[in-house]
Amino acid sequence: MISIIKDIIDVAKALFGLKDSLAKADKQKRDEMADYFQAVSVCLADTFEKLSENKVPHGRCTELAEYAKYLPEVVKGFIEESKANELSDILLRSHEVEGLWEEFNAKHSKKKQLPSIAEASGIFLALSNSVRAGYKAG
Repeated sequence: MISIIKDIIDVAKALFGLKDSLAKADKQKRDEMADYFQAVSVCLADTFEKLSENKVPHGRCTELAEYAKYLPEVVKGFIEESKANELSDILLRSHEVEGLWEEFNAKHSKKKQLPSIAEASGIFLALSNSVRAGYKAG
């Protein structure tokens, strides 16, 4: 799998796995986190859509980089600082989603990995909804 896509999915899954900790926040903080995760989801969904149309997702690299930088502040106090920084670093090194257009066009066989971006978007959206609702497992 293309490393950018793999890293984004890994971050999404790791954060989703921490949703119980995030759901412990008060309503205002949960809403703030949910808005953040939803914004990441929208960014990735648009990236998927543009790449599916064989268009460069202009501006999404910068947007995803900003989300990556802000991640530790968003989850501060609800997951370990070292884990938050690690996930932020992974997302930051994977922010160059515009470059996927070139990679897909250089090697068409890699385009089959494109749905994984939509998967990551869906995970971030599910995380947003779970955190906003205050979901806690069993």
